[in-house]
Amino acid sequence: MLIILGVLTGILGFLPLFLSLRLSRRSTSTQALTVGLYGLAGVAISLVVLIAGLLACAMLARDGLVSFVIAEGVVFLGSTIVYFVYKNALAKRKRVE
Repeated sequence: MLIILGVLTGILGFLPLFLSLRLSRRSTSTQALTVGLYGLAGVAISLVVLIAGLLACAMLARDGLVSFVIAEGVVFLGSTIVYFVYKNALAKRKRVE
């Protein structure tokens, strides 16, 4: 059960990062500061979500904390890596062909 909650927390932790990246790509501002603040806000909110899930698990079920953290970290990092590889490598190949 804690592994499933870790997976859900990892996905919820990725969503703010995903939304901030989408907003920064659609921004019409030419200032790098505006685009950078979108990314920084997304990272900060993602970390808050991940830490909140970690603290909740530590308070409620300390015996399963390791499995929760591993599931949370693997899903968060995995989804981030897959998204960036898709957007930067695979999407560019589709445009070239």
